[in-house]
Amino acid sequence: MEPKTVADFEEDGQLNMEQIVEMYNGYLYTILKNCMTSSQDMEEVLSDIFVILWKNQEKIDKNMLVKPYLVGIAKNLIRKKYRTLNLVEHFENWEDYDDQIMDQMNLENLVEQNEKSQIIQNAIDEMKEQEAQIFVMFYYQSRKVKEISAELGITKNKVKVTLYRLRKFVRKKLKKRGYDYGKSRMES
Repeated sequence: MEPKTVADFEEDGQLNMEQIVEMYNGYLYTILKNCMTSSQDMEEVLSDIFVILWKNQEKIDKNMLVKPYLVGIAKNLIRKKYRTLNLVEHFENWEDYDDQIMDQMNLENLVEQNEKSQIIQNAIDEMKEQEAQIFVMFYYQSRKVKEISAELGITKNKVKVTLYRLRKFVRKKLKKRGYDYGKSRMES
């Protein structure tokens, strides 16, 4: 997901909380779901995350990235909830406890990859049959343009042009959902 700062969500000197909640609610819920067992506790912590952000908006550096800030709040609230529920006693020391929470927080990359994969899959579903074949053969089966051309009975140039258009199409879909496609095989 493209990094967003606090300033990116400001409108008339106030944070657009609706936009922040829309963008990060699912992500934070996934983290909480993997750290907590009670859905009631998850919902409570999730809403507390956004309340804390709202209450502290005046104090926050406008250039700070929102996502890590929210994850930090989540980590602290989970820690507080475990202390309140006396679940910390299951860990031999605080490092084990922190490691357990951090392992769950490292789901960020997994969640992000799953979201990107879903966006790409939806884009493939929107492609014409031959376009989808070309895209899958090149990116998922690592086939060469020459092989694709021979198998589908089309020119190499048509394969290249189709791949170029499909890359633009998928990039647009990713960017629309807030992801920077970055440097990847898709750019080669």
